[in-house]
Amino acid sequence: MTKKETAISLRQNGKTCGEIINILDVPKSTVWCWIKDVVLTEEIKKIISKKAKEKSRKNIIDYNTKVRPVEAAKIRDAWTEEAKKEIQNISLDELKLIGSSLYWAGGNTSNRNRLQISNCNPFLIKASLKFFREICNVKDEKICARVHIYPGLDYKKALKFWSEITNLPRKNFYTPQIQVSRASKGIMPRNTLPYGTLHLTVLSTELASKVKGWIQGISEKI
Repeated sequence: MTKKETAISLRQNGKTCGEIINILDVPKSTVWCWIKDVVLTEEIKKIISKKAKEKSRKNIIDYNTKVRPVEAAKIRDAWTEEAKKEIQNISLDELKLIGSSLYWAGGNTSNRNRLQISNCNPFLIKASLKFFREICNVKDEKICARVHIYPGLDYKKALKFWSEITNLPRKNFYTPQIQVSRASKGIMPRNTLPYGTLHLTVLSTELASKVKGWIQGISEKI
């Protein structure tokens, strides 16, 4: 039996064009030319139609779960990269605004005698330290750090991570605080915060007052 005869026989037995292509390893145009005029019974037509609908449904699901998310991610990444190029060198005045805003949003502004910022994001911690060092003129020996971790996390690993991120010596790090999240009621998903949260503190009433003044200045100009 030739491939053409086989294709016709397969069609008459309810195989779709795609199935025939896979079985015979023949180009789609050739297979379609062979089978386009094949007379089918109503039962076979229903079988082929059902297969076509199932294939179409599967293609839609595959696109929505596999292809579309990838395409959407590429678009988001392109937007992010384009926006990133808009940020050039950051001046000291801009760094003052950035640092003050970080403290405003995530610092302990109610304390009169110290600056304290805590976060789990290493980039935010780096920005805070740049603010302390270059705007507030704080020497490294005046910056205290404490790692807050949850039970089960490797403190030595977390300490090494934050020490490298901050470029602060180990002597600047206080004894870690191990705590259970109240919101989680003691149940923490694994690797939610693999390195915990870092708290940075600078003891200085003068600096605390100055930063609050910068924050007030920003709020009045907005």
